Amino acid sequence: MNTVEKRISNIDEIAKELGVSKSTVSRAISGKGRIGVETRSKILAFIEDHGFKPNVIAKSLAVSQTFNIAVVTPTDTEVQEIPFFQGCLHTISQTITQWDYDVILSVATEHNISAIKRLVRNRKVDGIIITRPLVNDKAISYLKETDMPFLVIGNPGDDVIVQIDSDHITGCMDATNHVLDQGYTNHVLLAGNAHHRVNKNRFAGYTQALRSHGIPECIEYVRHDELTDNKITEGIPIAIWNISSQSSVDAVLHEILPYQPSCLICMDDVIAVKALHYLTRHHIRIPQDIHLVSFHDSAAMEHNFPPISALHVHIDELGRMAGKTIVDMIEGRPFNTINMLPAEFIIRESSLRK
Repeated sequence: MNTVEKRISNIDEIAKELGVSKSTVSRAISGKGRIGVETRSKILAFIEDHGFKPNVIAKSLAVSQTFNIAVVTPTDTEVQEIPFFQGCLHTISQTITQWDYDVILSVATEHNISAIKRLVRNRKVDGIIITRPLVNDKAISYLKETDMPFLVIGNPGDDVIVQIDSDHITGCMDATNHVLDQGYTNHVLLAGNAHHRVNKNRFAGYTQALRSHGIPECIEYVRHDELTDNKITEGIPIAIWNISSQSSVDAVLHEILPYQPSCLICMDDVIAVKALHYLTRHHIRIPQDIHLVSFHDSAAMEHNFPPISALHVHIDELGRMAGKTIVDMIEGRPFNTINMLPAEFIIRESSLRK
């Protein structure tokens, strides 16, 4: 009795039969990228046994895969200074390695996305992850017009775009509610780059909490040097945008601390650390002399003395989800377009009344 052996016709079927990823099969066929000798031999032997020539399968691939995924960071922030980027890069790389992909780090500015265009035009990568979308993001607008798989860590302001984000609005609303429940109405918000969507979302949560406590608005300053000759009005919060450098933090605190604000709210941990440096140098104690809250929660916040109340963002899970989703997009598996993770406000000693 003759048996008819199953005909293998594409790399998806090969991957399924052998229990490996599609990218591993592609590496075996192309001879490119990292793959163990034993694994490659096993795949090629399987292909030969089923009467399918490797060069025919190679031609069936839509493009020659690079097995690289670009992670794009903004150049207006010091990547090595921000724990968010370090954590995301680590977990993205750790995740995509399971499917034999590697990370390529790229950069973009608000006005210059030439590096991203080169990656797409020269097919240097199989997918792209944008890590900090801008309010009017040229990179996202450009990628939407290409066939390059891409996703955004953050809220791109477009529900059609694949996105992995934390619920910054609810989290920052909870953090601000805590500040106001403690009675710190004459507080100061040290905000970050006004063009980053994550900061706009955090500010939205902040202002929602103000309104829920009957505070209709806060006084906003676009730059720290606008504070000159202005003072804190009792019961009206102040928000200063585009705080980034130690010198800008120092200048703001030098100007506002004589008016004895009850609490500093920092848009992220980098700003918080710089505020702590200033307070320490000037012998200003937390929480005895002033309270402090941060809209992020790196190890520096938890291990500070005293520990800093902060909005906890699940960086590792963001990275893992982003890594898996971009690989699913590249390899044609189902994926969710909108992925939202919770962000919890952790109350510690720095924001509690003594």
